[in-house]
Amino acid sequence: MSDTKTAAKRKIMDLLATREHSEQELRSKLHGKFVDEEDGLEAIEEAISFASEKKWLGDPADHASRLAETLHRRNKGICYINSYLEEKGLPAVETDSALELEKAMAIVMNKFEENYKFSREDKARVGRLLASRGFDSETVRKVIYEKL
Repeated sequence: MSDTKTAAKRKIMDLLATREHSEQELRSKLHGKFVDEEDGLEAIEEAISFASEKKWLGDPADHASRLAETLHRRNKGICYINSYLEEKGLPAVETDSALELEKAMAIVMNKFEENYKFSREDKARVGRLLASRGFDSETVRKVIYEKL
């Protein structure tokens, strides 16, 4: 076995030891390190298939749901979450409108006092804030017109 292939396998083990990665993430990270090598692309593919055979790469749907759960705890909107998952090469997750509304209201209540009187400009500011956090337009509309 060539040194490049061994190094690629070691690198994939190091990456997977720190946290779970999607296949696309691994391919990207290995590509940056081994693409200039003589048999770099072959080594990358062999390392990824090695990790798959050893069952080190988990189910993408499970990985996506765990990542989504982490982002939900950070009060990120479903648009942000699904965009992030797509970037990582993972499947999108379903939205829960009640959870989205709860997260959006938590963000608004964190920024404003309990009995704050919202002007038109304040509502526009809230809309921009929620949109920048990745909330869909339906959730933003519900917060602005029904909750405030």
